[in-house]
Amino acid sequence: MRFTWSDLPGLLIATLVPVALTLLLFESYDLWHHEGTPLLSALASNIAIAVGVAAVFIRFVRNWDAVAVPAVVLLIAVIGVLVLQRTDNDGTAFATLTKWIALLSFLTLTLVIGYQVLVNGLIPVLNRRDARRAAAEAAEAGGQ
Repeated sequence: MRFTWSDLPGLLIATLVPVALTLLLFESYDLWHHEGTPLLSALASNIAIAVGVAAVFIRFVRNWDAVAVPAVVLLIAVIGVLVLQRTDNDGTAFATLTKWIALLSFLTLTLVIGYQVLVNGLIPVLNRRDARRAAAEAAEAGGQ
């Protein structure tokens, strides 16, 4: 398999996102004091594996506008939640609304990427496989 320009976002995601998510997780739950325990490495490796698998499928995303909007909304919501936590406004209705917006934008982002991977990746592979089977069956029926 050759690398193409469409693989560049996946490579960037696979290298930058695990670090950012790990730092966000450590900061959100104040896990910095767990030095010397396997908790930090276990969390970091699980995040890296999940993001690496997701980055493989990014090559099938064709409509980046549909991905960018929920991603930007998610980023703004996460920053908003962190700011509200720092300013001791975490229990307010606005904080709850911000968390719901983050959750819904994450779900939207997942659905948009999953749909594009299905349409641009899996369905063409299955169509090519069916075409090869049909051609092989036609050649076998014609040879008899």
